[in-house]
Amino acid sequence: MVATRPCGFNWWYSLQTTPSTTPGVLVTPGSGSKGAYVQLASGANLAKDSYALALWVNAGSTSTGIRDLLLDIGLDPAGGTSYSQTGGINNIYAPQSSNAVDGGRWFYFPLWIKAGTSVGVCGQANDASTVRVAAWFYGQPTNPEFAVAGQYSETLGVSGNGGTPFTCGNSAAWGSWTSLGTTTKSCWHWTLAWGHNVGTTTAQMYFAELAVGDGSNYKTILPCQPMFNPGTTEKSGNGPTPAFCCGYWEVPAGATLYVRGSASGTAQTTEAVAVGIGS
Repeated sequence: MVATRPCGFNWWYSLQTTPSTTPGVLVTPGSGSKGAYVQLASGANLAKDSYALALWVNAGSTSTGIRDLLLDIGLDPAGGTSYSQTGGINNIYAPQSSNAVDGGRWFYFPLWIKAGTSVGVCGQANDASTVRVAAWFYGQPTNPEFAVAGQYSETLGVSGNGGTPFTCGNSAAWGSWTSLGTTTKSCWHWTLAWGHNVGTTTAQMYFAELAVGDGSNYKTILPCQPMFNPGTTEKSGNGPTPAFCCGYWEVPAGATLYVRGSASGTAQTTEAVAVGIGS
């Protein structure tokens, strides 16, 4: 048995340090292409190397309208505002995110960011309505020898301003597995970013699962990832999902990832991307 020890963090940074119904920075996505970056942390803010990044996406829904949204996390190691995707994360799918008081959408990425780096966020959508993004950075691990953090990311399943469509099963049945694509890099942490592509939502619960497979056999990486629709106002969220703790699964380059879903009632159109972190 390999000896391990728990690893926490002695340092953290976030612009959001007090409760607010409008947390984070206001981001205006480009219509069909990435808009301007908005800073989440300056080089001075990141006084320590960051080993993990948590994102809270909220207030991004459009009433009675479809709202696809893809977000990029860009880095400037020099601490300026010339953000690059090198070492960052691209195309995090966060459609129709509810307001903060209804939960919004949460994501966790064990990504290493060098101290002194500035971090920005930008987005693209099918319209230019705004969205809010808050972020937390975690560093100075309590047991550095057991800390894990990746240095690159890969996103599978992007299509247009959104993700790959898949059909959820009705009334708690599971739909069939749908391919999100094949990896080009080896990744060991996975996040399933998914949601609706509809103009009218109904109040119900959804689960989705991410698996690696060959089209006939599947191994589930992320089971029962929840999404909740609080009403019929075209907004949804996922809360801090189980991916915060169970997204660790080593997938080699050349492997195919799949998604499937289930609705508590009659399913509506859903889309997904998978974001992998590796080193």
